[in-house]
Amino acid sequence: MTKLFSIQLENDEFHKKLGGGIPSGTLALIKGEHGSGKSAICQRIVFGLLKNNVSVTYISTQLTTIDFIKQMSSMGYDVVKSIVRRKLLFIPVYPLLQEPKQRSDYSRKLMDTRELFENEVIVIDSFTTLIKYDIDPKSIVTLMGFFKRIVALDKAIILTGTNEIDDEIMNEIESSCSMVAETSIRKFGADLKNIMTIKKYNLAVGQYSKQIAFRVEPKIGLVVEIAAVA
Repeated sequence: MTKLFSIQLENDEFHKKLGGGIPSGTLALIKGEHGSGKSAICQRIVFGLLKNNVSVTYISTQLTTIDFIKQMSSMGYDVVKSIVRRKLLFIPVYPLLQEPKQRSDYSRKLMDTRELFENEVIVIDSFTTLIKYDIDPKSIVTLMGFFKRIVALDKAIILTGTNEIDDEIMNEIESSCSMVAETSIRKFGADLKNIMTIKKYNLAVGQYSKQIAFRVEPKIGLVVEIAAVA
């Protein structure tokens, strides 16, 4: 029976938009252009998981540990206690990506570093940034197969990505995932709104919304927009 990792927060309807939470066995991709809200979605999911006593590993190509704590705090998501209590393992890859010589062994290191996958939910933000220098059509099949074996152990993996990699490789990632969502920014009258469109959600255990409009408020976090999405 599928286990549901709850992401519910008080006075927040976001979990209902995702069918109640993240099912175990989920291999998810959240893709979209830079600035479209992928990381905000991940950070809301992570905070919800932690509040429901789910252990999380967060691998970031964008933030140092201090920057991550500050970013989460700016959204009203205090994760310091979770880090101290080891419910949240934060792995910053950002400093290594700034080295003059870009490293080309991250996909192999992911598979070799099994402790990264000991927690119940693993987030890699941004997955495409992490692997873009060493991935090819053959190695992406191997890596996605590895992820599938991990989530089969009643875990979940959430990846984010942009179009910085080959279409063939992105297509393989999408076809391997049980959930695919795309974030975008759309204009509604004079306003710009963040939209997450769920394109595939094979393991959903409850009714979910195919399109979710949202915004990010300081000290409040991710807020679901009530306005209809056309």
